[in-house]
Amino acid sequence: MSLRYGPGPWPAEAGELPDEPPRPANGGLHFPSVVRDGVESHHFGRQDDPDALADVVALLSRLVTGPPDHADLVRLHERLAATSALGIADELIEQIRRGELPGDRLHVVARHLAEYGTRREAVKIGLVLIGACGEESDRELLLLLGALEEFTLYAVLALVRTQTDGQRAVFELARRVQDWGRIHAVERLKDCDDPDIKAWLLRDGFRNGIMNEYLAHLAATTGELYPALLEPDVDAGLLDSAGEILEALAEGGPAEDMNDYPDAVPAMSRWATLLAGREATLGRLNSLLTIHGFLQDNQDEPRWPASLRRQYEELVAESRWPELTLAHLADPDDPRFGSALWAAGRLRLPVLPQITTRLERRPLDDFVWWHAMNMAGPAEAAELTALAARLLPLADLANGPGDHFGFGDNFAADRVLDYVVSGLQPFPGTGLPLIEVALRNRVTRVRNMALRTLSAWPVVPDQALDWVRQAAAVEPNEHTRTDMETFLAGGELS
Repeated sequence: MSLRYGPGPWPAEAGELPDEPPRPANGGLHFPSVVRDGVESHHFGRQDDPDALADVVALLSRLVTGPPDHADLVRLHERLAATSALGIADELIEQIRRGELPGDRLHVVARHLAEYGTRREAVKIGLVLIGACGEESDRELLLLLGALEEFTLYAVLALVRTQTDGQRAVFELARRVQDWGRIHAVERLKDCDDPDIKAWLLRDGFRNGIMNEYLAHLAATTGELYPALLEPDVDAGLLDSAGEILEALAEGGPAEDMNDYPDAVPAMSRWATLLAGREATLGRLNSLLTIHGFLQDNQDEPRWPASLRRQYEELVAESRWPELTLAHLADPDDPRFGSALWAAGRLRLPVLPQITTRLERRPLDDFVWWHAMNMAGPAEAAELTALAARLLPLADLANGPGDHFGFGDNFAADRVLDYVVSGLQPFPGTGLPLIEVALRNRVTRVRNMALRTLSAWPVVPDQALDWVRQAAAVEPNEHTRTDMETFLAGGELS
């Protein structure tokens, strides 16, 4: 891969490993092991596997203390292939450190697993073992394998433990990855004092394909965001990245956020001051609106001064922002149309004609449908449901019932139907043809949302009650069938 694509980041297809499990046939959520490792390591803690650990330690001891035996190596590889590396890695390191296993032979086994392993969990443990007994000479192998996001977490830890310039080695790897790998690598750069790394964290290092919220606080603190904004020449790139960092801190989520950032107030104020005299761009507007929304939502909190909120209110009120937003929405093929639509919602701009034009050209743009329904009043909802009835393949969408989850590329029209029907709860009697189709859709969630919309209406038309009775008679999902029966009996849905 490195010969074809260079050092990285590599395209998505380069990360597809030979032992990738098949995707769920019923449209279920595909949960790759790289995502599992990321989520478990950040949110749930490792799930220890003491039985697997005991087996692996026994096999390793036999390999490195007795006569070399290829069959033992195969047995170790296969045991590791059936084991979650995350569940044994930390304790395995501790046992190796407490034991008396010969490091040179252990290193040979580690390199063999990392270089020649054919199953991902075995390769991960090879990297773990390199971290326990490796050398400076392992650097290139660790950087090469670490460029595959599946292995970045393990390669990063091995680099920290084996390289005298571990910080720079992790920095080199962090620039080769962009999703969970970027998160794992950048987290090991916390509190670094290297000026090059700190500057990179502010300008690019926080960006990742998962959520910028994971790394925004680290970038703001380790990268020293506020002092950087006080420099006399803040260029456009730093202004944009600073806005994205503050936006992510305002959004909050899976990591430390604005409430945890000591320089939050002066940094927000300084960024707004800089923005006031700069070019209006959609990225800057979205950062501005997100931070402004945060201050509005927290106006009763004494930490956020009224003067700061007024500064943002005055900035948001400038006429250049609606002009910019409408300019992007004027072209239905504008690649930033969705971003401009989000801004239009926050600015409360009437943009139904632009939405309609976009959907006429791209009827399965589920993002636009979702925003359109959330921005709609009664008249807009009626117009949008009529548009959906005309643009969507309703006969094809009455394709159930099934017990599908609705993920994947083959469910775009189902998702649009879901968003439209879900958005009809405040509008009794609107979109009945879509409700009928939704109750017969293959995706369980779509049928559930149709039922919840009907349950939110004060009066349900008799024909809709008949549709629910017919749907309940053939509903394959037990929970949904129970909800349908409860609804028909006049009860509250679970």
